[in-house]
Amino acid sequence: MGLLKTILLGRSAKIVLWVVVWLALADVAVNFAFGSRAAKNTSLGRYFEYGRSVEGKLSEAITEERKQGSLLSAGWIDPELLKSVSSERKEGTDLTVAVYGQSFSMHAAHAAVALDGKITLRGFGGPGAPPNHSYAGYKADTPFRKADVVVFGVLSSSVPDMGSMSGLIWQFESPAPFTFPRYRLAGAQLTEEQPSIRSEAQFREAFGKQEWQQFKQQLGRSDRGYHWFVFDQSPLDRSAIVRLVRRGWVAHNEAYDRGVYDAHTGFNVDSEEVRVLKVMLADLSRRTQERGERLIVLLMHTRGQSDHLYRAVGPTLEAAKIDYISTHTLFSANDPTNFLPDGHYVPASNQKIAKVLLDKIRGRTTP
Repeated sequence: MGLLKTILLGRSAKIVLWVVVWLALADVAVNFAFGSRAAKNTSLGRYFEYGRSVEGKLSEAITEERKQGSLLSAGWIDPELLKSVSSERKEGTDLTVAVYGQSFSMHAAHAAVALDGKITLRGFGGPGAPPNHSYAGYKADTPFRKADVVVFGVLSSSVPDMGSMSGLIWQFESPAPFTFPRYRLAGAQLTEEQPSIRSEAQFREAFGKQEWQQFKQQLGRSDRGYHWFVFDQSPLDRSAIVRLVRRGWVAHNEAYDRGVYDAHTGFNVDSEEVRVLKVMLADLSRRTQERGERLIVLLMHTRGQSDHLYRAVGPTLEAAKIDYISTHTLFSANDPTNFLPDGHYVPASNQKIAKVLLDKIRGRTTP
């Protein structure tokens, strides 16, 4: 009894109590200072907002539609939208190139088209989209167009995200609600698990309702990055300190990388994600051949990831005689001068990719 009294009423207990009181006061002060819409838009205000839950960010994005609308609309694999894109080759051009990937792929492809001047480009992608999204996008788009060349972009940092089903979690600070299938292997065959929400309209209708709860349950089962503390909106979102803790927790949580990628050793070739990617690329090669298209796989290395993606899948592409370009042969991913502050390649690096890509597209031999 004496020990319990010492613990509850002793010096240590008083110190803990005062720490809690001061943290609570700091929490209230931060929310008071940066709680207004204008204050949230300042650099310091955004710093305290980055840790808001995924659902909390979505709620605000829907409310502030004019500011966040483009992110809510990005990346959906919607057949009706794909159907609405012209399938005709532009006047004055002699080749149609279809590109599937993310902004890195699109930047390189647009630079190649600008160098050539006679190519019609058809692109489909999503922000930071992993190969799941690009592959599903290719399959959804093919009924609506005929391409001479297909460029399939794989960004090295997106491969671990193949364990996801949407852009909601691995883009924690700017979650994008677009969804895509989760692919697994049954023997040597790909299996496909479709998300229960598949379009922007469906997302807007479902958010906050029973269908949204069912989607969250699916993420809990099938998305390796899902965790209620990161995802679920709750009264905890009102605490600036909890938001800071959550942001730090996400920054050090390697839910997608764990078992798939290590910064020192590269990709685990035995991981499900890498094995799925290899089968996916082989299947894509078969599909493009059946349609009379030429496939070019673009292996793009994220800053600091050396030639890791090439080492993981390059030999497989060579063995299967699949045409590819790997950025590690053009510039070093370990040289920060090849990257912009936001992580994209600098224009000079894009030009290097574009020149080699254009030679591949035109069937020229690169010196």
